[in-house]
Amino acid sequence: MNTFEEAVARELKTVVRKGLRLLAAVSGGADSTAMLAALAVLRRDLGFDLFCLHVDHGIRSRKESRGDARWVKKLCADWEIPFRLVSIPPGRVAEAARQRGIGLEGAARLYRHAAWNREARRIGADRILIAHTRDDLRETILMRFLQGGGPAGLAGIPRSRGRLFRPLLDQDRAAVLRYLEDRNLSYRTDTTNGDNRFLRNRIRNRLIPILDELFPFWQRSLPVLGETQGFAAAFITASACHGLPWESAGPRVLSLPRADFFAAPEIIREEALFLAADRLKEAARGVGGFSPDRVRGAAVPRREVIRRFARGGISALDAGPLRIEDRGDRIFARSPGGEYEAGFSRLIKEPGRYKLKGFIIETADPGEGKKGFFALLPLVLRRNFHDDVIMVKGRRRSVKKALDRMPRSEYTDIINIGDVEGTAAVIGLDRNGPVILLRREKEIGAPGERLFFFSLGGGTDV
Repeated sequence: MNTFEEAVARELKTVVRKGLRLLAAVSGGADSTAMLAALAVLRRDLGFDLFCLHVDHGIRSRKESRGDARWVKKLCADWEIPFRLVSIPPGRVAEAARQRGIGLEGAARLYRHAAWNREARRIGADRILIAHTRDDLRETILMRFLQGGGPAGLAGIPRSRGRLFRPLLDQDRAAVLRYLEDRNLSYRTDTTNGDNRFLRNRIRNRLIPILDELFPFWQRSLPVLGETQGFAAAFITASACHGLPWESAGPRVLSLPRADFFAAPEIIREEALFLAADRLKEAARGVGGFSPDRVRGAAVPRREVIRRFARGGISALDAGPLRIEDRGDRIFARSPGGEYEAGFSRLIKEPGRYKLKGFIIETADPGEGKKGFFALLPLVLRRNFHDDVIMVKGRRRSVKKALDRMPRSEYTDIINIGDVEGTAAVIGLDRNGPVILLRREKEIGAPGERLFFFSLGGGTDV
């Protein structure tokens, strides 16, 4: 075992124990090839099972991307590592970037992370290993600095977050290349690395050579800055979570008391709004993991936009994927498609039996003859809105258009029933009780979420 493998082993021992399954994300470049080679050597001594995933983003020439996939597949075959390829249709990443108003690299990252998480769930992986090095850490801090990032952004790349782990984060590119040379291993070179239209490439190819020449100490001092900012970010986040806890106020809607919000320090207010954006983004995740096709708009609100609201003086603000409103006594935050609880008939947070507007709704076991629908909790009953949609036969359908096509009936009321995934059912009330007009397919929700069946009954309680 050489020094590079020893360093990787030290990092892995902090999170890996015998019997765990590790998924290596491998592009075929120098960093990920070196990581995969070291993991192949270490798996027996450390006792973990190793799998490999390669993602083709569909943004380069077919010849180049297929060559990368074949290269990684051959490495896995030589080292007896299970291999899987995920190919994203050409044009899809570029379209997501256009719709969200983010760069191509940012959109590719969304699809890449989605593929990693899906594959990890499929094989039961405990960790996803990514080959970021200290060079990537420095580049990321420079990028965030130029983009006006806050403490969390200037902290750079975390070694571990959720299932993600970066065992090479203390290694620089020179150490990676020496290891590949010692092992007599070649690697693939991404031709887009020379395209200076991308910010990271401009930093790597133009800015860093100037810094190396004029300020050679920068490579040692920048990671120290990142670590300090990481401590600050952790403190600010903990303070915001404790001092300004968000409450659910409807599907994809959060709220907190206005007085508490403006009593907190400005940086805590800002962080609370970012935390709301993160929580709402989680609520918009698709079945089986985050689907970048599901949610439109910018991926992250811009800090200068968030700051305008946090300082007061404006009552509403659209900040990319987040809309914030000061509604007198409370602050509301919602993502696209979210609707406020104001005007709702009822918010149901727990399983049980509830009497509502002349009918009964209760959690129940689905049985023959029962009229009901599947949904997640919390459940919100409200009037219909113009832009409500519902999933039927694999397609998103407009609730309004679907109701307009139905025969006219004398309903005393029409109620929309929704959860974090959107509309679960639409019911009409007449003198005979509730009638289900529309219902969503039941295959929804992320792994670990509990899906409930809700049964509807007549207007008499028991």
